[in-house]
Amino acid sequence: AQAKYYASEVCVSVSNEAVQIFGGYGFTKDYPVEKFYRDSKLCTIGEGTSEIQKLVISREMLR
Repeated sequence: AQAKYYASEVCVSVSNEAVQIFGGYGFTKDYPVEKFYRDSKLCTIGEGTSEIQKLVISREMLR
């Protein structure tokens, strides 16, 4: 759960930074940055949202 949470959060952070660097071009389909950003947002949802991952991690820590 910790690895899933960390990887998805880093992925979103990096892709968000890339979109910021590309500016308006970051949202066009002419550059792969748009796909990376879209896919990174799905990473936080696909394997369970970040909030759920935090709950799983906290339950394990409290055992």
